[in-house]
Amino acid sequence: MPGRPGWAVLLVLWMGCQPRKEEGPPAPPPVAAPAPVTVTKAEVSVSFDLQAGEEGTARFVLKNPRTGAPVRGARLLAWMDARPEGQAAPDDAACRARIKTYLGGLLAARAEVDLNSFLLLTLNHDHTLSVIDPQLSFQRTKLKHLVSLGGAAGDWALRPDGGALYVSQPTHGTVSVVDTRRFLVQRNVRVGQKPGRLALAPDGRSLWVDNEGDGTVSVLDTTTQEVLGTLEVGEGQKAFAFGEDGRTAWLSSSGGEELVAVDVASREELGRVTVGTGTRALAYSEVARALYVVREQAHEVLVVDGSRREVVHSVSVAPGPGTLRFEPSGRWAFVLYPHGDRVDILDTASNRVAHSLTGFSAPDQVTFTSAFAYVRNTGDARMSLIELASLEKSGTPAVVQITMGQKKPALARELGRASAIATLPEGNSVLVAGTADRALYLYSEGMMAPRGTHLNYGREPRAVLVLDRSLREVEPGVYAAQARPRKNGPHDVHVLLDSPRTPVCLTWTVSGVPEDAASAGTAPLVLEPRFDSSRHLTAGQRTSLRFRLTPAAQVKDQRPLSPEELQVLVFRPPSGRWQERPVPRRVEESVFEIDVSPPEPGQYVLLVGAESRGAPLGALRDFKLGVQAAPTLRHVSEVHP
Repeated sequence: MPGRPGWAVLLVLWMGCQPRKEEGPPAPPPVAAPAPVTVTKAEVSVSFDLQAGEEGTARFVLKNPRTGAPVRGARLLAWMDARPEGQAAPDDAACRARIKTYLGGLLAARAEVDLNSFLLLTLNHDHTLSVIDPQLSFQRTKLKHLVSLGGAAGDWALRPDGGALYVSQPTHGTVSVVDTRRFLVQRNVRVGQKPGRLALAPDGRSLWVDNEGDGTVSVLDTTTQEVLGTLEVGEGQKAFAFGEDGRTAWLSSSGGEELVAVDVASREELGRVTVGTGTRALAYSEVARALYVVREQAHEVLVVDGSRREVVHSVSVAPGPGTLRFEPSGRWAFVLYPHGDRVDILDTASNRVAHSLTGFSAPDQVTFTSAFAYVRNTGDARMSLIELASLEKSGTPAVVQITMGQKKPALARELGRASAIATLPEGNSVLVAGTADRALYLYSEGMMAPRGTHLNYGREPRAVLVLDRSLREVEPGVYAAQARPRKNGPHDVHVLLDSPRTPVCLTWTVSGVPEDAASAGTAPLVLEPRFDSSRHLTAGQRTSLRFRLTPAAQVKDQRPLSPEELQVLVFRPPSGRWQERPVPRRVEESVFEIDVSPPEPGQYVLLVGAESRGAPLGALRDFKLGVQAAPTLRHVSEVHP
């Protein structure tokens, strides 16, 4: 979105009052931004513009062609591709065909700029972070990056703009900052002892860290990644909640007797409220303008007035309350019993338990869409869906049981504290981490079973997040996403509006892309084999292959690559059903080695990429690997007369 121009106007006026300098020619006038291009169909008018460069923003403005009113709440997909020299703009038939190709998700037919992408992030038991692209056509593996965290993770938090991921490291006393563009650990920020739970302020400007080992909370600036200050809260595990539209942070400790109210902007303490020991969870309702506090040992939920900062109600609940979460409207509070079989639902309008549901199995987490509450059961493989619309009706709310995988989460090595359920961008689907199954399950509302399974490559996913890079409505009828075209010149922009289903194609001339990014279509990396690609490998035998990977001469970033930046894929075409992700190791500077073990004779393909350097899998040359059968051992028996 464009910035406010007031400072520029003042600068121009101030410059106009200064004495004119005679030396030198006058400065050239600023270059005007290109006007948006517009295509009008019977159903919709689509205008497009792109501010290119290192980080550009693609903007689509949708209007009703008859009334000029903005089209709100639209679902649209869009792609950009550089047009080959001498090729004409696509007609309607070619436009439809190209969109159909993009929807197929084939690796070889991916657009230069995909404005619909989202990535799946999993926090794994082996101190790694997996980055998975669910839109590749390969059916069994979609791993893009594997980030080594260097230690066991306590919790994680994604900045609202998606620009950084924070991971607490209890054994190291640090918070790792992961760059979500290159997927590398950018830095490790030292905080207190045994940092565990993390909470981002609603505005995303500060990260609040529970230092479980010393009774403090560290506050980090998410712009500078520096510690702003440390607050004394109390011994034990902390809980966080943000109220008054994110202006006030509420902090508690399981070993302390007081809640601490802190001004988010200044970090100054605003007051304390005595509630007693054993605080387990906090949640703030903007509708009720109140803080709800779970006291596990006292079997109660306290209601604290947010402005007066005093306890105004106490709600008795069953023994062993744990998690407390509000659904999106802020009216209904869900209380889970991780050692029991029930879920209580509190109505903030009356501050009483409106529904007590049983039949769960050690429920410990809940995540919401606009239609359902998703409750994870750790004692079996069921996911319980509670219909939110039924909460206001008389009688028992509707609950649907969905089996997710084979093994109950309790069979995993450890249950993480971060959420194992993530809502997908379309809003009516979720991704569930099958921790003990070492898999991810994709579920869409209305179905009685998951509609997709992604294996997590032998790792237990303790938590899952969705990094959404797709188009979103930033103001009425205006949809935007970050776009980084790598070439200057004419690009075909393909748009598909979901309802009514309308394909639209238009042309945009990209300019301002840095020369090292464009490089006239030249790949940013040079890949050279250090093995004889004509020599056949043997099925079932592990073979080491070496290759050299260096930045191309025209690229400004000439740093040697590290193994952590590389992605390697070996698969068997055409379906890609057998695949292997060898882990590269550095032999010498710019020379790497992998081990491959094709299972059967046939033809295989080796791909090498480094997305952080602008070369995702498929952008560089590939290598064909011929595999022959292992020799048969013959046993010759001696015949004696």
